[in-house]
Amino acid sequence: REVTPATWHWFAINDTEPRPLFAFAGIWRRHVGPIKKGGEPVEIDVYSFMTTTPNALTASINHGRMPVLITRDTDFDTWMSGTPDEAFELCRPYPEDKMRMVQSGFEKRDLLALPK
Repeated sequence: REVTPATWHWFAINDTEPRPLFAFAGIWRRHVGPIKKGGEPVEIDVYSFMTTTPNALTASINHGRMPVLITRDTDFDTWMSGTPDEAFELCRPYPEDKMRMVQSGFEKRDLLALPK
């Protein structure tokens, strides 16, 4: 059986730096108990990325969601140490004019060096 590779779509943040720091907002917790019904109890860390509605750029790839992006120092602090309501305020689409697509297709070349 021939396997068709996935189409890759890579995005970058527009900034004055060539590769500005950003993070995907996420949550985690320790799960203690079975993974499957009737299974043996385990203790594992469970992680998940937070998603939100897509902006116009990312909607061209995924019509349902995009990851929540955190780019400012104050937002990193809010996500990690703020109240739940303050952190939830960060769960919004990242502005499409502050992003660009740097790759779309089957190749995995680093295209960040190309002009914006």
